Amino acid sequence: MKLKSFSRLSAYARAESHLVQQTAFGAAVTLTGVILAVILFSNELAEYLKPFSLQTQMSVDTSRIHYIRLSFNLTYPALPCQVLSLDAADTTGEHAAHSSFASNGEIHKIRLSPEGQRIGLGEYIPPLRYGFMLSRPRQDPSEYDVNKAMDGHEGCNIYGWLDLQRVAGSFRISVHIEDFFQLAKTQESIAQALQTQLEHMDGGMHAVQLQADTTSINSSHIIHRVSFGPTYPGQINPLDGFERIVEKEAGTFKYFLKIVPTEYVNLRGKSTKTNQYSVTEYDTIVHKGEMQMPSVMFMYDMSPISVTITETRKSFAHLLVRFCAVVGGVFAVTGMLDRWVHKLVTAVVKA
Repeated sequence: MKLKSFSRLSAYARAESHLVQQTAFGAAVTLTGVILAVILFSNELAEYLKPFSLQTQMSVDTSRIHYIRLSFNLTYPALPCQVLSLDAADTTGEHAAHSSFASNGEIHKIRLSPEGQRIGLGEYIPPLRYGFMLSRPRQDPSEYDVNKAMDGHEGCNIYGWLDLQRVAGSFRISVHIEDFFQLAKTQESIAQALQTQLEHMDGGMHAVQLQADTTSINSSHIIHRVSFGPTYPGQINPLDGFERIVEKEAGTFKYFLKIVPTEYVNLRGKSTKTNQYSVTEYDTIVHKGEMQMPSVMFMYDMSPISVTITETRKSFAHLLVRFCAVVGGVFAVTGMLDRWVHKLVTAVVKA
């Protein structure tokens, strides 16, 4: 008696077997519902397994990291490695100039043919210069003939990394004025002009003004990579793959970067501290007679706001809720469809 009273609470009343009628259309609807439920559940399971649901939070940057690592990779299709140099400076007064190596980083150069193919097996090693001694073996001095490299239309791939102080600063890849004197086709006339001005000096320190034509320097460049710190999944560096090809007039290209400190936390809780950046491009034309050296300059500044990106994934309980919703919804809809069709067929037959 008590069991019968408890059975009245059941929401799933069952009809007698002789009162149940199974139809071919009902079987077709049932199979369709099963297939639809499997497809929808598979989609929900795929979404559950994806770890790329990201939550972003912004806050004031309170970190006290002193250095950030700059990684760069650029190709100059119209300038040889012999004349390219990297200069870096910041607001603290720290300055590194005119070197193919650095105490706080690594800088490498690869000579390229006019077709963009690598020349030789090793990287370009400059000769002894400006008092710097290289620990690596020097190559044939003929390889450092600037005019020969220019006549051969050589290019250069320059890449590496530098540890920069975490303050506003800039770094530039360009041709130094000393190298330009070697590169110029009128070296003798420039030397004579320099000697004439030196003879007229009265013993003090004077600036030498030479009206050299720098418009022959083609600062076309392809930026393969510019980043600050490690890379996290889905990171976008705006300058990666960017290129500027100069067709007629020489120019100076300036990129203003706003660096945003970023922390990326994956599903396991592992944190990666890195940086994102935004960029604004500006370029100017260098006219004949101007003592402005065409170059590519990057000026950067740190943002006071930091960003925390956290990987999230839906909980297993959420997956169960979605599974129940899928199964219940599919079979509720197919059940209604079956009843409506059955009523329609019955009405037509009676008519």
